[in-house]
Amino acid sequence: MVRLSLSSLFVATSLFTAYGGAVNVLPRAPVEKFDYVIVGGGAAGSIVASRLTEDPRTTVLLLEAGPTNEGLQIGEIPYVYARMFMSQYDYNYTLVPQASVDNRVLPYFRGRILGGSTSINGMTYTRGPKSDWDRISSYLSDPSWSWNALQPYFRKNEAFEDPPPAADGGPVGGRQQFTPSVHGRTGNIAVSLNEATEWIVPPTLEAAAAVGIPYNQDGNSGDPLGISWQQFSIKNGERSSVATGYLQTPSVKRRRNLVIRTDSHVTRILRKDGERGTRSYTFDKVEYVDQAGNTVVVQAKKDIISSAGVIDTPTLLMRSGLGPQQELRDAGITPIVDIPALGKNFVEHIGLPITWSVNTTVTDDELDRNTTLYGEELAKWEQNGSGRLSQTSLTHIMFDRVPQNESIWQDPSVAGKPDPSGGSLAPHYEQIVSNKWTTLALLPATGNYIGMTHFVTSPTSVGSVTLNPSNPTGPPLINPNSLNTLWDRYVLRYAVRRTLAYMNADVWKKYDTKPEFDLALDADDETADAFIRANAFGGAHGVATAKIGPRNSPAGSDVVGPDFRVKGVNGLRIVDASVIPFMPNGHSMAPVYIVAEKASDIIRWGR
Repeated sequence: MVRLSLSSLFVATSLFTAYGGAVNVLPRAPVEKFDYVIVGGGAAGSIVASRLTEDPRTTVLLLEAGPTNEGLQIGEIPYVYARMFMSQYDYNYTLVPQASVDNRVLPYFRGRILGGSTSINGMTYTRGPKSDWDRISSYLSDPSWSWNALQPYFRKNEAFEDPPPAADGGPVGGRQQFTPSVHGRTGNIAVSLNEATEWIVPPTLEAAAAVGIPYNQDGNSGDPLGISWQQFSIKNGERSSVATGYLQTPSVKRRRNLVIRTDSHVTRILRKDGERGTRSYTFDKVEYVDQAGNTVVVQAKKDIISSAGVIDTPTLLMRSGLGPQQELRDAGITPIVDIPALGKNFVEHIGLPITWSVNTTVTDDELDRNTTLYGEELAKWEQNGSGRLSQTSLTHIMFDRVPQNESIWQDPSVAGKPDPSGGSLAPHYEQIVSNKWTTLALLPATGNYIGMTHFVTSPTSVGSVTLNPSNPTGPPLINPNSLNTLWDRYVLRYAVRRTLAYMNADVWKKYDTKPEFDLALDADDETADAFIRANAFGGAHGVATAKIGPRNSPAGSDVVGPDFRVKGVNGLRIVDASVIPFMPNGHSMAPVYIVAEKASDIIRWGR
């Protein structure tokens, strides 16, 4: 159990357990003090806490609003990850009605559990293209952010596991599935491929070749374009989250300088006592409600680090008096520091699933219907982490671009402007094939299905996260402005039509594939757009609500500087998805890991 000796902080020596609650605790001093207080035990906060406490002289308190992940079977089993959505382990946020999707109110998944969203998500591990990182490097005028310079962090984070060979001793699917030289082997997060030799692998690859999608040996090499084996944060049939990888290893649990308190909801950060008449305010205390319902205040001797995520970091700061001053006044909050960019620049991947029926009976649909079959697979998983529950229903991922001869490139909203993807070898959209029913509607009582999920990975729609003026302590107003630009609508429509061509490849004919939708999506744009509006979902990969910027950027254009300090404020840093300035061309989990690793070094070593 991770413990911290608090002899200097208490009336007498006592120890606190890492995961909430006290053990034989004597009365506390008025305010506990730690070197760092980290808000949020998710993808970034867990890494920063773990790295900073590698120095035994550094004390850290990590506060997580949700419960511990330990012993939670539903969170360990890869196959059932979707059951974590809209559960007690999810914040259960919703987007404001989106005009582009028929004003539907869509869920927005955020993990409320130790490990954050890495404890509930689909575990897809994508680094993004080389140009994503080089773009940040150029933007910050800092070569240390380039793809090449970040390679030590990629390897430090990853523990890649080779897939087992096929029955003939060669690679599954007949092609090399990954490039060994681009992966780390000894990092904290296990990364692996879907190890099942499923029926769907050959047609998935053959259909891609038939429509001109090239085979990519490793999508995490810096060039993700084409079809590649999807990589997951799974080890030995179990989820590998930031909690299991960075906080719950034996060596970290033995640390006496790291305290982790779950079920501890942070309500505000507070200014330094007695500070008056200064142009640069200092924040040094954190107020939270513990699992017993008590309001507790703790102090950071060096820094408060907000790692509450793309939604909760801006809302926490706003509730504390930092943010766009008029919006704060509208919510009845007295502004302390005007930060115009806080909560702005919100960028998100919008998604769209489509489903086809097939005549094979070996899809995963029966596993979702038949409790007896599920029980049999659960027994295998509980015995040795094997069977269908040890992985997801996905094996391959495709990234592609809209060709230059498409009409969108001549539209005034796009022509003459930088490529929205950030690079000529970066994708505009993503497609993922699924071995089961994928559409948002409930699974039918009978039948077998395959699906394709699409994401616009280079969106130009920009939204915001704000407090609800009528209920500033309640759920925030989350508005990604999904599909608000012609570019985004065109890209998603184009991706859908590429999928139609893909599913019309000859290799699928023997499976008698039939679309589970009535509309002719390739007939005209209006029909396709109507289908998209009725079926798209909100995504969960958002970034940039507290974006990082160059040290001398124009006032109000960003929130934190290259040292992750909130500009114009002392004692406060932000490290999470909210600082990433551009939408990653892939799922955002792995990019957040890398940002957190780099931030940890900057905080610890000043570099």
